[in-house]
Amino acid sequence: MTPLQHITNLLDTTLRIREIKDASVALNGLQVENNGQVTKVALAVDGSQKTIEDAIAAGADMLILHHGIYWCGLRPMTGWFKKKIETCLQHNLAVYGAHLPLDLHPELGNNAGIAQALGLSDCTPEVDYHGTLIGVAGTFNGTVAELRDKYAAITGSSITGFVLDASVPAGRVAVCSGGAGDVIYQMHEKGYRTYLTGEENHWVVNAAQDMGVNILFAGHYATETFGVKSLGKLIETQFGLPTVFIDNPTGM
Repeated sequence: MTPLQHITNLLDTTLRIREIKDASVALNGLQVENNGQVTKVALAVDGSQKTIEDAIAAGADMLILHHGIYWCGLRPMTGWFKKKIETCLQHNLAVYGAHLPLDLHPELGNNAGIAQALGLSDCTPEVDYHGTLIGVAGTFNGTVAELRDKYAAITGSSITGFVLDASVPAGRVAVCSGGAGDVIYQMHEKGYRTYLTGEENHWVVNAAQDMGVNILFAGHYATETFGVKSLGKLIETQFGLPTVFIDNPTGM
């Protein structure tokens, strides 16, 4: 058993929760308080009703999310939203959210996790997402085709997008998880020939074709499991608590 405050202090400090700008709906940090003690931590990408119920069924009394339970924005505490909050309170489930602070963390973040799993070298923060450097760039030792296969393997996804020539060396590539397709023009301006992201976007593929930039989509969900899994390992190491990853893919 570990005090909830000890875990939230570790996460707040490690992820620089109070320093990093984010959308108001992210509401990074502790979102729902429990009785103050934690015996098991669940980790997941999205705060859906099913995820909350799965965490409770797994015996967790804390749930850490990438997309928190207020992603829907400010709304009345009625109907399905009331049920979501009520379920947490009735089952003593604390909820914590970390969006951009988790995306950009240089060791625990989604993009760092993808880069490491791909074997990218010489990684640096490069991708500017609405004023914040959250994506990374690194060198891949292989062809674009090999990079595409590796991306599929580490995410468990069918890769879509546009590739100009799969046989050439991939070289320096940029990575930004989730729904960051709209920075495609930035990739062209910075001289990257290959860009890896999550959520597929129709007009982005057209733009990539126009500019001759390879773009590979692995899915929003699949590219954002890396960060919360890393947080699970951190909590196990720091506090000796059991953790469980709640896998509820959206197919997107």
